[in-house]
Amino acid sequence: MTKQAVQELLPPLLSTGDEPGWFDWLTDPMPKRFMLPATGLLIMGLDWLLFSEEAASFGLLIPFTSLFGFIAGGMGTYLFQTRHAQDSKPAATLKGLLAGLLVGIPFPLAGTMIGGAILASSGLAGLRWRLLKSRFERRPAPASAR
Repeated sequence: MTKQAVQELLPPLLSTGDEPGWFDWLTDPMPKRFMLPATGLLIMGLDWLLFSEEAASFGLLIPFTSLFGFIAGGMGTYLFQTRHAQDSKPAATLKGLLAGLLVGIPFPLAGTMIGGAILASSGLAGLRWRLLKSRFERRPAPASAR
Protein backbone atom coordinates (compact mmCIF):
# COMPACT_ATOMS: atom_id res chain seq x y z
CA MET A 1 0.00 0.00 0.00
CA THR A 2 1.46 3.37 -1.01
CA LYS A 3 1.33 6.36 1.28
CA GLN A 4 -0.34 9.31 -0.42
CA ALA A 5 0.70 12.85 0.53
CA VAL A 6 -2.12 14.88 1.99
CA GLN A 7 -1.93 18.61 2.55
CA GLU A 8 -3.90 20.24 5.30
CA LEU A 9 -5.75 23.44 4.52
CA LEU A 10 -3.50 25.18 7.04
CA PRO A 11 -0.21 23.92 8.50
CA PRO A 12 0.09 22.64 12.05
CA LEU A 13 1.72 25.14 14.35
CA LEU A 14 3.14 22.61 16.79
CA SER A 15 4.92 19.80 15.00
CA THR A 16 5.06 16.31 16.54
CA GLY A 17 7.52 15.01 13.96
CA ASP A 18 5.04 13.17 11.73
CA GLU A 19 3.16 16.27 10.63
CA PRO A 20 4.38 18.37 7.69
CA GLY A 21 6.14 21.61 8.55
CA TRP A 22 5.68 25.07 7.10
CA PHE A 23 7.85 24.48 4.04
CA ASP A 24 6.02 21.25 3.25
CA TRP A 25 2.67 22.99 3.61
CA LEU A 26 3.80 25.81 1.31
CA THR A 27 5.14 23.50 -1.42
CA ASP A 28 3.05 20.30 -1.32
CA PRO A 29 0.15 20.29 -3.78
CA MET A 30 -3.37 19.93 -2.48
CA PRO A 31 -6.12 18.46 -4.62
CA LYS A 32 -8.49 21.01 -6.16
CA ARG A 33 -6.15 23.96 -5.54
CA PHE A 34 -5.28 26.12 -8.52
CA MET A 35 -1.86 27.03 -7.15
CA LEU A 36 0.46 26.32 -4.25
CA PRO A 37 0.42 28.50 -1.14
CA ALA A 38 4.05 29.38 -1.98
CA THR A 39 2.91 30.64 -5.38
CA GLY A 40 0.27 32.85 -3.76
CA LEU A 41 2.87 34.25 -1.38
CA LEU A 42 5.23 34.91 -4.28
CA ILE A 43 2.60 36.80 -6.29
CA MET A 44 1.31 38.87 -3.38
CA GLY A 45 4.81 39.50 -1.98
CA LEU A 46 6.27 40.67 -5.29
CA ASP A 47 3.25 42.87 -5.94
CA TRP A 48 3.52 44.46 -2.52
CA LEU A 49 7.27 44.89 -2.79
CA LEU A 50 7.21 46.44 -6.26
CA PHE A 51 4.14 48.67 -6.23
CA SER A 52 3.23 49.64 -2.68
CA GLU A 53 5.65 52.61 -2.65
CA GLU A 54 5.56 53.60 -6.32
CA ALA A 55 4.49 57.12 -5.39
CA ALA A 56 7.99 57.81 -4.04
CA SER A 57 9.39 57.74 -7.59
CA PHE A 58 6.45 59.74 -8.99
CA GLY A 59 5.68 56.81 -11.27
CA LEU A 60 8.93 57.07 -13.21
CA LEU A 61 9.97 53.51 -12.35
CA ILE A 62 6.66 51.90 -13.40
CA PRO A 63 8.00 50.50 -16.71
CA PHE A 64 10.97 48.88 -14.96
CA THR A 65 9.00 47.51 -12.01
CA SER A 66 6.22 46.23 -14.28
CA LEU A 67 8.68 44.36 -16.49
CA PHE A 68 10.59 43.00 -13.50
CA GLY A 69 7.32 41.96 -11.83
CA PHE A 70 6.14 40.18 -14.98
CA ILE A 71 9.40 38.24 -15.35
CA ALA A 72 9.87 37.40 -11.66
CA GLY A 73 6.22 36.48 -11.07
CA GLY A 74 6.00 34.38 -14.22
CA MET A 75 9.27 32.52 -13.75
CA GLY A 76 8.76 31.98 -10.03
CA THR A 77 5.25 30.63 -10.53
CA TYR A 78 6.43 28.34 -13.34
CA LEU A 79 9.21 26.92 -11.16
CA PHE A 80 6.99 26.40 -8.10
CA GLN A 81 4.22 24.79 -10.12
CA THR A 82 6.49 22.42 -12.11
CA ARG A 83 8.83 21.43 -9.29
CA HIS A 84 6.50 21.20 -6.33
CA ALA A 85 2.95 20.96 -7.67
CA GLN A 86 4.00 18.66 -10.53
CA ASP A 87 1.93 20.63 -13.04
CA SER A 88 2.53 19.88 -16.70
CA LYS A 89 4.70 22.41 -18.52
CA PRO A 90 1.77 23.90 -20.50
CA ALA A 91 -0.35 24.30 -17.35
CA ALA A 92 2.56 25.81 -15.41
CA THR A 93 3.30 28.13 -18.36
CA LEU A 94 -0.30 29.41 -18.37
CA LYS A 95 -0.23 29.93 -14.60
CA GLY A 96 3.13 31.68 -14.94
CA LEU A 97 1.79 34.03 -17.62
CA LEU A 98 -1.26 34.79 -15.51
CA ALA A 99 0.90 35.43 -12.43
CA GLY A 100 3.30 37.58 -14.48
CA LEU A 101 0.44 39.70 -15.77
CA LEU A 102 -1.04 40.10 -12.30
CA VAL A 103 2.28 41.08 -10.74
CA GLY A 104 3.19 43.35 -13.67
CA ILE A 105 0.01 45.44 -13.44
CA PRO A 106 1.15 48.70 -11.79
CA PHE A 107 -1.27 48.79 -8.88
CA PRO A 108 -1.37 46.81 -5.64
CA LEU A 109 -3.48 43.64 -5.68
CA ALA A 110 -4.02 43.56 -1.93
CA GLY A 111 -7.53 44.63 -1.04
CA THR A 112 -8.92 43.91 -4.50
CA MET A 113 -11.05 41.05 -5.76
CA ILE A 114 -8.03 39.73 -7.67
CA GLY A 115 -5.95 39.65 -4.49
CA GLY A 116 -8.76 37.86 -2.70
CA ALA A 117 -8.99 35.30 -5.50
CA ILE A 118 -5.24 34.67 -5.27
CA LEU A 119 -5.46 34.18 -1.52
CA ALA A 120 -8.44 31.85 -1.84
CA SER A 121 -7.09 29.78 -4.73
CA SER A 122 -3.76 29.20 -3.02
CA GLY A 123 -5.13 28.33 0.42
CA LEU A 124 -3.72 31.40 2.17
CA ALA A 125 -7.11 32.99 2.92
CA GLY A 126 -7.50 31.53 6.42
CA LEU A 127 -3.88 31.63 7.52
CA ARG A 128 -4.24 34.75 9.68
CA TRP A 129 -7.23 33.32 11.56
CA ARG A 130 -5.40 30.03 12.14
CA LEU A 131 -2.42 31.89 13.61
CA LEU A 132 -4.63 34.02 15.85
CA LYS A 133 -6.65 31.01 17.00
CA SER A 134 -3.55 29.00 17.90
CA ARG A 135 -2.10 31.94 19.81
CA PHE A 136 -5.06 32.02 22.17
CA GLU A 137 -5.24 28.22 22.49
CA ARG A 138 -1.59 27.92 23.60
CA ARG A 139 -1.91 30.32 26.52
CA PRO A 140 -1.73 28.52 29.86
CA ALA A 141 -4.74 28.62 32.13
CA PRO A 142 -4.61 31.16 34.98
CA ALA A 143 -3.31 29.83 38.30
CA SER A 144 -6.71 30.43 39.93
CA ALA A 145 -8.39 28.10 37.41
CA ARG A 146 -6.09 25.15 38.16
